Amino acid sequence: MSKMTPFPFQRHDLNVLRQANYVALLNLQTGAGKTPLTTWAMQESGARVSLVICPTQTMESAWKPTVSDIMGVEAREIGNSNKAKQAAMRDFRFGSAGVYLVSPQLLTRSDISDWSGDFLAIDEAHTLMTPKSKGQRKLSGYVARDGEPLAARFQGRLALSATSFRNRFELAWSYGRTLWPEYDGRGELADYNFVQWQYDRMDYKSVYTNRRDHNGNPIQVKQFLGEKNPGQWISECPTVITHFKRERCCDFHNMGFLPTDEPVERNEVITLLPEQKKAVRELQASMLTYIEDNPMVCDIPLTAAQRVRQVTLATPTLTYDEDDKLSVSFSDDANSPYLDRLLELLENEIEGETCAVYTESQKYAAVVVKRLNQAGITAFEYSGATRKDRDDNLKLFGTKYRVMVGVLAAAGTGLDSMQKVCKNEVWLSRDLDETVNIQAMGRLDRLSGIGQVMRWIFHDDLGISENRYGEAIARRLELNKSLRTVA
Repeated sequence: MSKMTPFPFQRHDLNVLRQANYVALLNLQTGAGKTPLTTWAMQESGARVSLVICPTQTMESAWKPTVSDIMGVEAREIGNSNKAKQAAMRDFRFGSAGVYLVSPQLLTRSDISDWSGDFLAIDEAHTLMTPKSKGQRKLSGYVARDGEPLAARFQGRLALSATSFRNRFELAWSYGRTLWPEYDGRGELADYNFVQWQYDRMDYKSVYTNRRDHNGNPIQVKQFLGEKNPGQWISECPTVITHFKRERCCDFHNMGFLPTDEPVERNEVITLLPEQKKAVRELQASMLTYIEDNPMVCDIPLTAAQRVRQVTLATPTLTYDEDDKLSVSFSDDANSPYLDRLLELLENEIEGETCAVYTESQKYAAVVVKRLNQAGITAFEYSGATRKDRDDNLKLFGTKYRVMVGVLAAAGTGLDSMQKVCKNEVWLSRDLDETVNIQAMGRLDRLSGIGQVMRWIFHDDLGISENRYGEAIARRLELNKSLRTVA
């Protein structure tokens, strides 16, 4: 007997899905219950073989317990890394009844052409919707020579995402190809020609590139922006279920689905140490080249931008290898104004309460955990480096552990049910991908939470955490391009 029962709005959603033959986009903000709604739909559809494409970190924390609770069966992960996954893969390919889980990375397998079933659920669907990417081509096809796409071999198809377009409207095309490939005519939502779809659906402007034609003139390209008519694509979709946290989304939610108030955000500026500022200057200098006394700006690689942000967290150790490649690390006793302030918060403002701490740096997360434990504050690390025991530790959050230190790349999608034991967040740093930050901010601020979320966000006094340095570099880069064009 299932312990979970649908809310009235979810019963309505299930009726909508039933009428749509279980083909829909679930455009639900974090915390609205995408996993249970999908599982109920899977059960009601009568599907024998169901496949869920989802991040590995959500398999144990969300999908397996939800499927077990609602359907009373074990969801099995398919793959090659151990005997259990290999056995599940054989059963899935043989067509044995069950619910199977697979990570998006396995969509590149050569035998995916043999995969089929009755019901397909794509969790965090935006990660597979970049047109022409490997995952998108396997899932929904980019051109005819890609062959029959995976999605076409399942009658029921649900795409789940709290950030469906991820600030890139062109992802909408792939949703159309995945869910409603029959709408593939010129001007329709799943136009078979992506380039044609872009011109029809999106605003664009011409921009100069660093490349030049045979006459030495800068080459212009089209830069596609947002949707020409915002909301038009969604309005043309046969079935989209949308629920927002704190704005009207349906007849059930005049003010959103969350009954608690918005999180209280407290932004604090942390003064960096002189040695940190010196390290920042060293990194900045390595990003500039000079012709005589004139600085020339180059594009900043993602890794370089991350290093600059890392050194604001603590006094760093900067090392160069034989190829003059720079790396940033931290000693266990590195001075850190951020960590000092975190300890003050844990000992005063949120004394005795649980707390989720976020950072983009795994190296720094490891230091934070060690220092907290040394101070008598029980903490564990949730990251890719602690994959073996992080889920077990998460189950002990609120009992054995008081603090969870999460690396955003892992914590953004893997911390289901944490809202039942925690309502405090401290952000030591944020990810360069704002979608990851949005997902992480939805871990505590969701249904069944224990109260209003308190969120502290730290910023460095140089403005690097706010990307002011990157913005200044970008402005100077654009100015240099303009000067070259005029010349």
